[in-house]
Amino acid sequence: GHMALTLQDKQEITELTAKYNHAVDHQQPKDWMDTFTEDGELKVNGKSQAKGVTELQAFSGKIATSDYRGRHWVCNILIEGDGNTARLRMYVLSMPIKDNAITLSVMGEYDDVLVKTAAGWRFKTRNITFCGGASQLVSN
Repeated sequence: GHMALTLQDKQEITELTAKYNHAVDHQQPKDWMDTFTEDGELKVNGKSQAKGVTELQAFSGKIATSDYRGRHWVCNILIEGDGNTARLRMYVLSMPIKDNAITLSVMGEYDDVLVKTAAGWRFKTRNITFCGGASQLVSN
């Protein structure tokens, strides 16, 4: 379809990104999986980390067992697209917390492709590029 995205679409996409971050930060692999399409893909620095249900499931296991304790902070969200597909760009900071101290481990930018499914908006491709730092969860 060639209908412009509505404010509701944009709000749903914004909340999907929040669900993704909450899931990582609170070790909720099922919620994390739910943010992707069945053929969804996670890419880091242009390199595929997981594609499709089986690989995403395996990656979500890392989230469940990771000793990462921290928060992902996103801002500067830009969303464009039509009724059924969207492009999302935003900045992300990852801040691990250890012994009550916060460090800054990653600054990155997402450039994602989303599709509207029967269940709502989902990531088809989550594509993050690190501007600086390195992640505990992915192979850099």
